[in-house]
Amino acid sequence: MLYFLQQCLNSIQVSCFYALLASAYVLVHGIADRINLSFGGVAMWGAYLTIGGISLVSSSVPLSAVGFAIVYSIVGTSALGYVLGRTVVLPLAGKPSLAMLIATIGVAISLEELMRIANHGRELLLRPILANTLVEFPDPNFTIRISVIQVIVFTASLFLAGGLAAVVRWHPFGRAWRACSQDLRMVALLGIDPRPVLAGTMVVGSAFAAASGIMIAIYYGSVSFYMGAVLGLKALYVAVIGGLNSLSGAVAGAFILGFFESMWSGYFPAEYRDVASFLALTFLLIVKPHGLFAPARMPDQRV
Repeated sequence: MLYFLQQCLNSIQVSCFYALLASAYVLVHGIADRINLSFGGVAMWGAYLTIGGISLVSSSVPLSAVGFAIVYSIVGTSALGYVLGRTVVLPLAGKPSLAMLIATIGVAISLEELMRIANHGRELLLRPILANTLVEFPDPNFTIRISVIQVIVFTASLFLAGGLAAVVRWHPFGRAWRACSQDLRMVALLGIDPRPVLAGTMVVGSAFAAASGIMIAIYYGSVSFYMGAVLGLKALYVAVIGGLNSLSGAVAGAFILGFFESMWSGYFPAEYRDVASFLALTFLLIVKPHGLFAPARMPDQRV
């Protein structure tokens, strides 16, 4: 039972990674009604920029260097999201759904290849940060440990998720996003230009993808250029299972996947974890094709 409780605690931070990235998918799909597959590559860029930012200012990884790297990563990926929003998402928002799907796949591959070439195909490594034990429950059979970085990841994810929910609920941008997600044509007829809202959504989504990449880089201490593909696909599965238009559903789906992966790694061969995860997610979609937490929606009024 103690080992099971430790695996439950370990699943929390994994779920946080997926929840932040799945939120990016939900934000863009909610307003554009199109799937953007570039966010896995954006998260990978966020992870690389984090470790690269730390190496720019320090070789001993002090907390000040970490703070600089976080800002550096978020600003860089947000700027990338703005460029992608203006050059890819906006021109394809009203086009057939396959156009954006294929285009964003090309963007994700391009981002991976650019990072591979820039780093000569090497993975970047980082010395463990704040990995010391914060809370410990000793027991003769098994000791439960909670590290400092685990608490930081959970707290930061909770703060970001709560902040996003508050923005969507009360901020003028959030109200504009909700209006566009409900009826994009009516918003345009009322004299509101939806293009700035969509571009802003890409910036916010890219920042959340960057936050996921930052946490992965700091928690695991290693990043690779090919991590974006698998990470992005898992987050997309999570978003679809959560209903694809529900932020709370995306978070719930992320915790389901995080719990499954942690339990599998704890009790079964870890090398088969991704195989089992994708099979389980595919089975869930077969059983519930509209997701487990899909909200009731108005009929689609998009052009």
